[in-house]
Amino acid sequence: MQFIEHWNKVLNLHKGETEDFLKENKTLSREYRKSKKNRSELGLNVFTLASEFYYRENFHSFILASYLNPTEKHFEGNKYLHQFIELLNKKGVEKGHSKISIDDFLNSEVHIEKHKIDILITDDVSKKAIIIENKINNAIDQFRQLPKYVDIVKLDYDIEGIVYLTLNSAKRPDKYDWTELEKKSIESVLKLIPVFDTDSRKINLFEHWINPSIILSQNINNNSILRQYGELIKYLNTNTMDTISIKKFFDTISQNDNLDTAISIRNMLNDLPQYLAIRIEDKYKEKCAPFNNIWRHKQRDTVFEGCIIDDKYFKLDIWCSEIEYAVYFWERDDANFDIKNFCKENQITAVADFESENEINKIKKIFNKIDEVTLFEFIDKLLSELKRLRTK
Repeated sequence: MQFIEHWNKVLNLHKGETEDFLKENKTLSREYRKSKKNRSELGLNVFTLASEFYYRENFHSFILASYLNPTEKHFEGNKYLHQFIELLNKKGVEKGHSKISIDDFLNSEVHIEKHKIDILITDDVSKKAIIIENKINNAIDQFRQLPKYVDIVKLDYDIEGIVYLTLNSAKRPDKYDWTELEKKSIESVLKLIPVFDTDSRKINLFEHWINPSIILSQNINNNSILRQYGELIKYLNTNTMDTISIKKFFDTISQNDNLDTAISIRNMLNDLPQYLAIRIEDKYKEKCAPFNNIWRHKQRDTVFEGCIIDDKYFKLDIWCSEIEYAVYFWERDDANFDIKNFCKENQITAVADFESENEINKIKKIFNKIDEVTLFEFIDKLLSELKRLRTK
């Protein structure tokens, strides 16, 4: 009981701070879980094999420009460029932008680092242009970067689109040094395009340019290269999102006394499995029958011990963690005892959805949430069914 008293004392002391801290970081924790869930492994990839600079901005500019350029040696003509324009138009629909006409880019040239612009697409027949600013490496904006590009390009072309290509949807252009007129004119054609998004419905380069381009490719080499490039940018995106989340968390805990609160939460989470096991033990210590005894093994495993039916010795183990309960029902002495069949024959329905593992004498179920109500309902039902079986 000393442990529970200590727990309650700590919890009461930090209750208000803890509630505020958790409320403020709920979205952040959801982002972190999502990034961990979607984290990918790259495996064997031609781009990482060919260059150690696959994370650099100009590396990606070269690959993208090679496919967008109709005269490049992919020998697929305008199809990749026109598919890219379709991507921009899908993004434009979200912002109410005017549609870019593919007919204005039938005679296009694609330039890398012209006027220091990462990728510049121009058509000297229609006098139209598209600017692509590549921020895949998360580089900061230079002073008045996009306005400077616009001022240069608009001397010779009408700018149909300005693409701000980012690793994820969190990054935005820095507009602090733009005039109000520049904000209005640039934003009317600005397309913020992340290379990948775990929500495939959101417009992104992977889902709405690379994958369609793979389908369009007639050349097997183009198909293969685009597939591997798609895997590369997916890898870069999903393996940096958790770093971004941690940075946000660092910024949060650096404020006021948030670090102390976070440490208290971590320590309480570490102690939570022991506390949950104590709660189970306390609830059933006077009513664990038909088991003879209830105790805790390694602090976090609540053990129901010694239910004997037909000379078989049954045990119930409930391993507690901070996220779930792992429940085992098993026969202790006979490794060849088929407990699942025994339960079925004797209509012990409480464990009907339990699964066998490697041991035939043991069945298991994971209760995926810390839900005491559901767990206690299960325990009550199992105890009742075992009592019925013993009185036969």
